Amino acid sequence: MMTKDTRRLIAVDRAVRRYAATLRQGTTPCRADGKSASQTDNYRDAAERAELRYSQIKEVLCDSGVSPSQFVVYRSFGLHVDKLCRDYSGETLRERALDAVLRWQCYGCSPDVLRAIAATVFSLDLPNPSESGKL
Repeated sequence: MMTKDTRRLIAVDRAVRRYAATLRQGTTPCRADGKSASQTDNYRDAAERAELRYSQIKEVLCDSGVSPSQFVVYRSFGLHVDKLCRDYSGETLRERALDAVLRWQCYGCSPDVLRAIAATVFSLDLPNPSESGKL
């Protein structure tokens, strides 16, 4: 049976409006040059990327039959790998992502689902840890 999650992240436009309001109110630090428009644009880009990643991850989780109560843990894995993709490349990225699979496995996540997320969403082909010599 395929699970269907109907929850969503907060809408991007609403999140950006709230962020811009906090900048105007001074409750969120603004850039030193005072150009909050570019800071808001960067926030919008990050929110759109996070929403896209979440929808891609959610699709993999639904196809894998993961319970919606576990979506948050798998989403945090996806956000972590997304950050790794921005910070690393090549073999270093692959090794760090493999370490992340091992760590999230300790949290109770299925390593096959984690590798499916890495392959489908981030185009990372991660071997089974026993195949790569890591335990």
